[in-house]
Amino acid sequence: MTAQSSAVANRITPAPRLALLGFGTVVGKEFTEWVRGPKALIILGISVLGAVFMTLIPFIAQATNEAESAGLLSHDPTANVLLGWTGQTVALIAVLSTMALLSTERDRGTLAWTLTNPVSPTSVIAAKYVVALGVFVATALLLPMIVSIALATVVYGGVPDLRVIGTFLGLFVALPAFYIALTVALGTSVKSTVGIAGIAFAVMFLPQVIGGLLPVVAELSPTSIGTWALHVAKGEPASMLTPIGWAISMVVLIVGAKLVFDRQEL
Repeated sequence: MTAQSSAVANRITPAPRLALLGFGTVVGKEFTEWVRGPKALIILGISVLGAVFMTLIPFIAQATNEAESAGLLSHDPTANVLLGWTGQTVALIAVLSTMALLSTERDRGTLAWTLTNPVSPTSVIAAKYVVALGVFVATALLLPMIVSIALATVVYGGVPDLRVIGTFLGLFVALPAFYIALTVALGTSVKSTVGIAGIAFAVMFLPQVIGGLLPVVAELSPTSIGTWALHVAKGEPASMLTPIGWAISMVVLIVGAKLVFDRQEL
């Protein structure tokens, strides 16, 4: 091919679009903001306190003479470590800590400025998601779980079953993964932080309400993935509809967020 024909080919053949252009740069920016800001420490503090409280519930119940009526007489270290992860606390913290990931930057104008740099829209939302999930898993799951295991070992006189706890923790990551994906996806189209929170809370609680009438709805809901993880870790029966529903929801959120954000005019 001659130099002239090569030049003509370059003019008529568009350069391939790099979907993750600038991803590393945005990751560094996001991580710095999480580390320098107070949010990560707040998540860690709340999560550790919650884990300590839930691990010590049998002692608290006995001290208040409520142990027998509450059915909290078990001093099994594994059971009491897992006790702190059965509610909606992690989901609530995940929503509250990530609902403003996009809306705050949009309001400040820094989101539009970021996209004027050699950074693709996909890189922006992917970096925000990856960093938020990584920081959240470390501060709201991993470190509090380590504290809970150490505390249970001391107060209950035995090491919890690390195989069960490790299996649970590995599967339970899917819960914050879903809620953070939800808030990021909502942030691509919903301008208001309050609106993002409202929709996320509706997603959190409506399947439980409807599931009371139609159990299959609760089984299919990605919001049930935490309970599913607990059942699997403990070797109890668990519906495969839950991980299927979770996987479908994650694909819809990821694809939807990309399609919407690529077309945003900031």
